[in-house]
Amino acid sequence: MRLGLIGPAETDASALQEAARLLICDFAVDSVVYLAEDAALHEFVSAHELNDGERSIEQRVAEVAATGSPNDIEDVLRRLRGARYLEKLRVAPPPPIRALEMVDDRIVLIVRHKSMVAEEDVINSNIVVYGDAKELMFKRFGPRAFFSPGPLASGFVGLLDDQSEAAGVVLRALHLNGDVRWSEPIQGRGAKVMVAP
Repeated sequence: MRLGLIGPAETDASALQEAARLLICDFAVDSVVYLAEDAALHEFVSAHELNDGERSIEQRVAEVAATGSPNDIEDVLRRLRGARYLEKLRVAPPPPIRALEMVDDRIVLIVRHKSMVAEEDVINSNIVVYGDAKELMFKRFGPRAFFSPGPLASGFVGLLDDQSEAAGVVLRALHLNGDVRWSEPIQGRGAKVMVAP
C-alpha cells in the first residue's frame, strides 16, 4: 500500500491540486490523506465534483469519443482526472476523532492536531501523523515515529510506502517537484511474546 500525506493548503487550491497530482499520478498512491479542512479543500472538491445532473461521466466520454472537439476531449480528460483525485482523497477527521491506517503491519495514527494524541495512542502506533506542524517534521522515539509534512506552502508532502526497493515500510518526504528530501524505514510491530529462559 502507498499512502500519501498532504498538509494544510489553507486557501491555495492550486497547490493542493499539484500535490494530489504528484501523489496520485506520479507516485500511484492507493489513497491520499489531507490533514486539514480548509478553503483550499472546499475549492478543490467543488472544482472536481461532477455536476452534469443525470449524465454520468461515462456517458459524457462516449459522447465526446463519437463527436467531440479537441476542447471537449480536454474537458472530459480534466474531469476524469478530477474524479480520480476525489476517489482517492481522504480527509483526516476533525478533533477529537483519530483515524488509523495499516501499511503492511505498521499502525499509522492520523490526526489533524498533535495535541489530540494521548499516551495510549503513541504506545499502540508505529507512526503518528499530524497536520498542524509549522514545517516538515520527523522525530523518532524508540521504535515509534512522529511525522508532519508541514503546511503545503513549505513545499513538501509525505509518502508511506510498503512497496519500496528496501524491504519493509519507508516514509519519504517529497518536494512538490517529486524529488525525495529524505527517506526513513518505519519499524514493524516486532515480537509480541517474550520467553524467559
